[in-house]
Amino acid sequence: MTRPALWTRALAVAVCAALAGGATATATTADSPGPSPSPSAGSSARPQERSKGVSDGDIRPAREAERYWTPERIRAAVPVEDAASAPAAPDERRKRSLRVPSAPAGQGVATVGVFLLRAGDGSATADQFCTANSVTSPTKSLVITAAHCLKGDKPYRSVAFVPGYRAGATKPGRPGEMPYGIFPMLPGQVWIDGRYLQSKPDDDVDFALLRVGPNAQGQLLEDATGRGNELTAVPAAQLARDNVTVVGYPGGQKTPLQCTNSTKAFQGRFLEIECAGFRSGVSGGPFLTDFDGRRGKLIGAIGGYQTGGRYDHISYSSQFDEDVFRLYRQAVDGAQPDTPSPLGDATAWQHTKVMAGGRFHSSSVRNGNGDLIVGRSDGEVTLYPGNGAYGFGKGVRLAAAGSTFRHAASLTAGDFTGSATYDLVVRWSDGEVTLYKDVDETTKLGNEIRLRPRGSFWTRAHGIAAGRFGGGNQRADDLLVRWSDGHVSVYTNVDDKGLHAEKQLIGPNRTWTYARDIAAGDLAASSAGQDLLVRWADGEVSAFEDAAGAQLKKERRLRAPKSPWRDVAMAAVGAFGGDGRADDVVARWRDGKLTLNPDSSTRALGRERTLIPKPGS
Repeated sequence: MTRPALWTRALAVAVCAALAGGATATATTADSPGPSPSPSAGSSARPQERSKGVSDGDIRPAREAERYWTPERIRAAVPVEDAASAPAAPDERRKRSLRVPSAPAGQGVATVGVFLLRAGDGSATADQFCTANSVTSPTKSLVITAAHCLKGDKPYRSVAFVPGYRAGATKPGRPGEMPYGIFPMLPGQVWIDGRYLQSKPDDDVDFALLRVGPNAQGQLLEDATGRGNELTAVPAAQLARDNVTVVGYPGGQKTPLQCTNSTKAFQGRFLEIECAGFRSGVSGGPFLTDFDGRRGKLIGAIGGYQTGGRYDHISYSSQFDEDVFRLYRQAVDGAQPDTPSPLGDATAWQHTKVMAGGRFHSSSVRNGNGDLIVGRSDGEVTLYPGNGAYGFGKGVRLAAAGSTFRHAASLTAGDFTGSATYDLVVRWSDGEVTLYKDVDETTKLGNEIRLRPRGSFWTRAHGIAAGRFGGGNQRADDLLVRWSDGHVSVYTNVDDKGLHAEKQLIGPNRTWTYARDIAAGDLAASSAGQDLLVRWADGEVSAFEDAAGAQLKKERRLRAPKSPWRDVAMAAVGAFGGDGRADDVVARWRDGKLTLNPDSSTRALGRERTLIPKPGS
């Protein structure tokens, strides 16, 4: 978590503790039941028995970890982020809030602890830490933290988890700060989603699972502390929740800080919570519901957006969905982590009904990347942010299954309102035409404007494409329409006030009744206006240079009739290569395969890339 580590904040933490004294007392009382601390932690309780199947050899790494991670070394360890980055700018350091107080959990939390790493890359401070927490599993030995705590090519040694760690008032060298002992990470037993390991990490999957060995008394993690936190799925529609507790170890103090507040959705894919004092060091700390002072339901881990947050009063977590459960299953089974496609598999894409390319996601608007919006037959609508490298990030749900989008007949995207964030135009099966203004990951489909009522003659509009078709400016705010009788017309300067002047490009004819997909693109370098890509029913694919200006007379054949494109169900065009040029063609095939033809032109479609293979391949 990248945030300021201000020693002057100690006063603020003390104020928070005074304000929340009652909550701290409750947590202390709730912490009393459960397994006794191990004797190596200074407890007078009788020793716990070894966990079944643990040998002397299994214990040796824990004893080595104890020899290295003395109380003095743990106390002196610095947050991973502080060891890797420059201090925050002064204006960032002043950002803080006491509106939502946090309180030290003086007795520690059984399932939460410091995650210790010894860097071997020549860092000024080799001993570093994040926060981590235990996850209940059949192995009794799984821990979750933020992936950014482990990502990179740095060599790490002596990686270990110390649950329930508390600084308290103990003297240097005196036991009592590690009530359950030290649990070393097993060599090679870490699972990080491959998308986070790329040169541009995908912050949707900023979590890592790892497997630890027994402590020096031969106890597996959950035998020593009691069961871990229960990994719990968080649907996109339920990112906003009440009574969520976050726990973490801020830099400068090794007593955990905890806070309970409501979360809200951020960008439709992150949990956001406001809690004071959560500075560097808290990365990997849990978001918990039904927290009883020791454990709860684990719905997140501090990380994700800006590696968990830029300021110490706001924290984030990547959404816990199927991605984290897939890693969990791999960790339980000891399987190799994979790199799944953020687009899913072919089965889901078989149900895609409409799709369009445009700039929607806030990061894409900022970087000039193209995104893909997809509507499925059950009404679900998803935004897939472009990564600027002919690929896409994890989808953001704009509408859930069962929405009215199951009645969408055609879909296109353009900048009709001039905000740089693209808008959607939808032609519905009943003839209504709707404009959705400024669609992004936050607004989603919240700004709906009716352009034509139900029962209008637009039931005869069998294809729509938004683009720059000579409407007097350089915005993609013109709407080209292919009608049921084959005639093609263009509406220029469409906006939220309605559809304006119509110009006929070609009259009724039989040929254009066979046009299946139409999409605007920048396929000819010399075109004054945008070009039109057309997929025909027989598998032919054509590009019409300067579609409106040339009255659809400059046709270039890109695929011959009876080509394999007969098996394409739909196609869309966008700027998916990061150069701002809409010349990349996405095709969804009937079997659910998804392909991309990058850098296409009026001379040829680009070399095909497979984004999603066909089923069974």
